Amino acid sequence: MPADTKLKIAVAGLGRIGWNFHAKRIDASADFELAAVGDTVPERRAEAEDVFGCRSYADFATMIAEESLDAVVIATPTHLHLDMTLAAFEAGLDVLLEKPMASNLTEATEIVEAAEKLGRVLTVYQPHRLNAYFQHLKAIVDAGQIGRITQVLRGSFSYSRRNDWQSLQEYGGGMLNNYGAHFLDQVLQLIGYDTKRVVCDLQKVASLGDADDVVRILLETQEGVVGDVTISQASVISPFQLVVWGTCGAVVYTGKEYQIKRFDPAKLPPKEVNPDLASENRKYPSDQIEFIEETVPVDGSYGIDVFADFARAIRDGVPPVVRPRETLALMTILAQCRESSAGIQTF
Repeated sequence: MPADTKLKIAVAGLGRIGWNFHAKRIDASADFELAAVGDTVPERRAEAEDVFGCRSYADFATMIAEESLDAVVIATPTHLHLDMTLAAFEAGLDVLLEKPMASNLTEATEIVEAAEKLGRVLTVYQPHRLNAYFQHLKAIVDAGQIGRITQVLRGSFSYSRRNDWQSLQEYGGGMLNNYGAHFLDQVLQLIGYDTKRVVCDLQKVASLGDADDVVRILLETQEGVVGDVTISQASVISPFQLVVWGTCGAVVYTGKEYQIKRFDPAKLPPKEVNPDLASENRKYPSDQIEFIEETVPVDGSYGIDVFADFARAIRDGVPPVVRPRETLALMTILAQCRESSAGIQTF
């Protein structure tokens, strides 16, 4: 297909994400034509027809059968992802799937294996990985400014008495699935996927549903790098967002900028271990290190457009930035989190 010919795509699910993050952006995309939308709510379908001038369907199977599509965005509730994605693959469509990929690891595995078997493009929308603030931070780390990563701390805090479908276990809700798919993904991108230890604690504090709204995850890789994730929708304070420690420095993301403190290992003064049990003049050990401190604003040019990336994968046969096997590894660790927890502790 010529690069100047738009790919025809449909959006299934016109809720918060499907409408604001997918349909609206596709309508303005240089790569895609929004050919159709699907939703069970008549008012949403009518609104889409009016705003986007596209056709609408109440039934997903009818939409993908009647429309001449290249791809589909599946932005429906998580428990519907498996059947819709498999149907799309069988219809010869490539799929951009909302996170989390599926309700559980078994379903996620079936989705990935089907994509590979049928030769379809599959990617999962991971906006916090694609966002400029994370891509810029990763570039700082990858450039070796703070040495080898030793530990990553990630936090997301708010207070919300959640009462929608994402607060209910039967629909795959809960913050482990919902936000864990975002922030655990970031940590794994930094420390790697070869985990040897996963510990998780789940609580329900403010939510009106039965799913978790407070999550604590501790990871350790085979090389001993530690990832620490706290997600809380029952916190009235926000003590931190993202901190990366390395062997010769650290980076703190504040929400708008990076605070970097580092040193040049080559400039460290000579120093040896002192095995004496009696310290000289009863003093604690000291050091003279020349630290480099700087504040760097987030550079928006680092951001990755998910639809441009998806279009390249379809047209050029190149892997998307968010690869299915990486998402499957994420789903594997999310499953390990559930297994390691003692269930959801309700307060």
